[in-house]
Amino acid sequence: MQSQKIIRAADYEPVLKESAADPLEDIGDVSIGAHIFGESPDYTDPKFEALWQEVFDADEGEMIAYCKEKGVDVVGDDGEPVTGWRDIAVMLKAIDKGFVELKK
Repeated sequence: MQSQKIIRAADYEPVLKESAADPLEDIGDVSIGAHIFGESPDYTDPKFEALWQEVFDADEGEMIAYCKEKGVDVVGDDGEPVTGWRDIAVMLKAIDKGFVELKK
């Protein structure tokens, strides 16, 4: 089932400040998944690690299409998947499997 509303993951990417000596110093440990879902995958949990492996082993195009079908477009303005797109796919699969509930 195609979602009625599509979220653009690129709109949730952390913004890097030009003033930072190290570009990653200003964003810390913030991931796109945390911005979209309110949390990021916990890869210390074997269930999430198994989902990561499933996403990693799958065809990239199929996983990108899966994300869009679920309502999250993980392709950026440059036509490439956004950083952390696989984490987004893992979270969507976790929702499908009932490991995570969306907060309303």
